[in-house]
Amino acid sequence: MSKFSLLILVSVLTVSSVHAQKADPNTTDSIILAQIINPAEEQATSQGKAPNWDLITAAVKVKYDETATDRAVTKAEIYYYYGKDWGKFSTAIVHFTEAYEDKSDYKLMNKNAKFILRYSTNPEEWKTAQTWVKTAMDKEPANAAYKETYDNLAAKLK
Repeated sequence: MSKFSLLILVSVLTVSSVHAQKADPNTTDSIILAQIINPAEEQATSQGKAPNWDLITAAVKVKYDETATDRAVTKAEIYYYYGKDWGKFSTAIVHFTEAYEDKSDYKLMNKNAKFILRYSTNPEEWKTAQTWVKTAMDKEPANAAYKETYDNLAAKLK
């Protein structure tokens, strides 16, 4: 390969990486998961270890900005810890919901609040989840599911 061809290839890869960061966040997340996070998780699992999230985060930051890195790594932690470590799962759900979820998607806010209700033992996380479902309840007062989640969180906080 000539130096010119190599220069063109590096330029295309750089532009692709920058473009991927500006693309749909879910697409960027999928790319990060496929290229960096999943291989690191598989390697750790094959060695009988949990993923080293600090090393994974550092590897993602080499190619992606802070927001894309945080979003993709947090999403990976949610999937990884589901059913394995409810405390870490809940913390990741709260962080992801606060930072990245569409707060006007009331069904999603209620769903995430129910995860916290079911799996978290942290009263601060219960309070945060309660704010999500309170907003949903205020916007759709006739929705009994939102009120039920809110009331159940309130009962935990007493």
